[in-house]
Amino acid sequence: MVENRFLCWDDKLIEKSNGVGVFAHKPEKKGLALVCDGEWEGPHNGYACIVKVGDVYRMYYRACAMKQMADGTVSNAKAVICLAESRDGITFKKPDLQKFEYNGTKHNNIVFSKSTYIDNFSVFYDTNPDCPDDERFKALCERNLGSEGGGTKLIYYASRDGYDFREMRYLDVKGTFDSYNVTFWDEESERYFLFYRAFHSADGIDKLSWRGVKKDDIRDIRVATSVDFVNWTIHGRISFEEGQEDYPLYTNQITKYYRARSTFIGFPVRYFDRYEDDKSFKFMPLSDRREKIKEFFGREGTALTDCVIMTSEDGFKFNRRDDAFMTPGVENRSNWWYGNCYTVYGLAETEAEEDGAPREISFYMGENYRIKNVNFRRYTVRLDGFFSWRAPYSGGEVFTKPITVESAEMRINFSTSALGGIKITLCDEAGSVITGYESYTLFGDSVDRPVEFQKSLSELIGKRVRLKIEMKDANLYSFVI
Repeated sequence: MVENRFLCWDDKLIEKSNGVGVFAHKPEKKGLALVCDGEWEGPHNGYACIVKVGDVYRMYYRACAMKQMADGTVSNAKAVICLAESRDGITFKKPDLQKFEYNGTKHNNIVFSKSTYIDNFSVFYDTNPDCPDDERFKALCERNLGSEGGGTKLIYYASRDGYDFREMRYLDVKGTFDSYNVTFWDEESERYFLFYRAFHSADGIDKLSWRGVKKDDIRDIRVATSVDFVNWTIHGRISFEEGQEDYPLYTNQITKYYRARSTFIGFPVRYFDRYEDDKSFKFMPLSDRREKIKEFFGREGTALTDCVIMTSEDGFKFNRRDDAFMTPGVENRSNWWYGNCYTVYGLAETEAEEDGAPREISFYMGENYRIKNVNFRRYTVRLDGFFSWRAPYSGGEVFTKPITVESAEMRINFSTSALGGIKITLCDEAGSVITGYESYTLFGDSVDRPVEFQKSLSELIGKRVRLKIEMKDANLYSFVI
């Protein structure tokens, strides 16, 4: 059971504040987690996920050696699904699975293959206690039926061990599915969530198939739920906070945040075709190739992508932060191109590089898409460190809405300067200070610091309290109470 952790990622828990705001933190770039140098791998590697099985992290990813040539043409190559494994989440290795032949040999890490092109293949490990053992691993894959009747279907594959997948059935869900469609079991609501791709027009008309889709229609994210992975309730498009712009989202990468009970987090890729504003391209990476790509493929020479964060308490309405979480970065010979900033689906908790430092969250992103072989690089944030309540040196104060005490000890994830600090006082629902529950000033940088009061917090278990939090040159990322 996930403990009662409150995340300081927005202002929804704040009753009033003075001098404190929500601050977004950027990830730290680390080394390459997986080098893709096999002959079956190449510039079209992508659409990957992380699945933890026991003490091993598995990365499932599409590998494709297809190359976009300098003259704008494409060299054809078969797309396959590959597997890499890691015990530390820092460096991944490719096992010699010897399952599928590629160019005359089975010495490769190909875990899934089929005769038709594979665009996406998302894998998750099912923790539903009622799930049959031979369906513990589930995978979703788009299938274009073509001459079979037209349209696109989402097909479900199952596996006992995550190495041998068998075709099960089509999901009774309508969409275009030309993205990374994801699903997982939510222990809190005891149902499966499915997030998938479709379109809608600028005036809000849903387009659940490719029929009638136009260039300016908006790529969107849909949600469906199920208690048995057979019968699905369709909820339509996810919604956003009032006033948030309706723009195309290429992927969703939505999962439950593993350190909090009810929080969903997603890392969608934003898509924007800058064909009307393309003067900068002549000064940017691969400008010579871009002109040929524009000539042969249009939007692939002018479209750009980056990544934002969105969070939700229910999986249906999201607060999307429109300042970019990931950008293509400083210009080099392999970025500022269609397909940048696609994160690998899922998060891993890994050891820090510094001796004695706390564990941190790792996630991964492919780089060099469509330019040269795509490798996967690791990025990190501190535990709960995507956002924080932040006060400057001049100080600030937060007064929270009522919270039910569930723990005999309060702990905080925070950081301060050497001169800064955080002080916490517990108040009743009316706002009056509860005698014996005023902390001393805490300073330092810890992901799990106990907050000491004169009286035991166990005396307040089950009661509703408000927190008065005084801060100076400090960040508060989360707390448990």
